[in-house]
Amino acid sequence: MNKKSVDDIIQELEELVLATGETKDVDYFYFHKDRFRRMANYVEKHYDSAKTVILDIGSHYLHTSIILRKLGFEVDCMDVTEFWSMDFVEKRREEFGINKIVENDLPSLQALSATEEKYDLILFTEILEHITFNPVSFWKKLHKVVKSGGDIYISTPNSLSLPSLVRSVKNIISLRGIGTNVDDILNQITYGHHWKEYSAKELKHYFPSLSDDFKVTINHYNYKNYKQVIKGYPLYSFLAKIGNSTNVFAEELEAIVHVNKGHAWKKDVPSY
Repeated sequence: MNKKSVDDIIQELEELVLATGETKDVDYFYFHKDRFRRMANYVEKHYDSAKTVILDIGSHYLHTSIILRKLGFEVDCMDVTEFWSMDFVEKRREEFGINKIVENDLPSLQALSATEEKYDLILFTEILEHITFNPVSFWKKLHKVVKSGGDIYISTPNSLSLPSLVRSVKNIISLRGIGTNVDDILNQITYGHHWKEYSAKELKHYFPSLSDDFKVTINHYNYKNYKQVIKGYPLYSFLAKIGNSTNVFAEELEAIVHVNKGHAWKKDVPSY
């Protein structure tokens, strides 16, 4: 039997999401569909499904994990109780044989306290920008659980995307303020808004500051379908398309953090 392609698997996932009929699940899938495709193609190309164990941190509605399971990978999924308590998420976990990890305190990562050198690949997609706590102990724990020679795959918005730069200048000129706006803070339910988005240069500084074991490769890209998900924002779409035609001003960053253990951990956890 021929192995299914990434595109075929994403089509099957789309059918599952539509059949489930959860509005936020559907909206999230369509917004991130092309990002899922990019991630899956990268993982399929670079890792052997028969030998690779993956940790998906922030597994959400299990879209990413289902794709990887259908590609033959073993996947452990970590998220907070609020997501695991959703009936359709738990049903998906059981159906696709996904290993469940409940973690409500990312800084401590108590759920992985007894885990060492288990994972060949850790996925950390669309989460880095939400971190509001000091992350040193978090990354030190992930350094412990990833195998030497393994990788951490990160996707995160580019702080230097052209729409973000124009919006920031507009807010400064109008004296509206800087950073996350008040309406977003008050009206969105989340464990953390986009408190800090990063540039490629910042990520290349971020990880080597923790350990010389971390080597970072950055790719700029974009995944949003403007006809479908940016309705009513023609200026944003126009600016995004210009920025995405460049490198440094593209909307998204894909960071591959390769972990080659052998150096001392450099950064102490700060105290109050």
